[in-house]
Amino acid sequence: MVHALEEICRLLKPTGMLIDMHPVAEALPVEIHQGGKTDLTGYWSVRQWRMDYQQADNALTEIVQRGLFAVEREDIFDSFTYYDSAAELLTDLKEGIEKFARDAPTADEAVRDAEALAARTDELMQAAVSGAELIMHERIHISRLRPT
Repeated sequence: MVHALEEICRLLKPTGMLIDMHPVAEALPVEIHQGGKTDLTGYWSVRQWRMDYQQADNALTEIVQRGLFAVEREDIFDSFTYYDSAAELLTDLKEGIEKFARDAPTADEAVRDAEALAARTDELMQAAVSGAELIMHERIHISRLRPT
């Protein structure tokens, strides 16, 4: 990641900027919202991805410490994904695993975790009132950096 950021620095015009945006390295809560009440069904997390996000944070820190970029602004914002059902949640999670898992053991573990989370979520959704919302909450780190 550091090498890629070095190349970006080399290619940017002096007036250019780098916008970095990546998830925060933490498990994502999956919740059912109904009638002003929130029920946590579980957390979605893939260890490999959390490590990737932490490496992204580390790479950004390194290039700033080396003086290649200066942080102009950074923040964390919330991103919410809404699902109509636990089945839709499971389909989305499995598509992400298929697309981004780099090795079979990681993918197998993630699929098992996704299926377990979807099963727990489905149980709670079955007991929920009509109009309940199924939501996955993700925090995103965003930074604007200028070459120095």
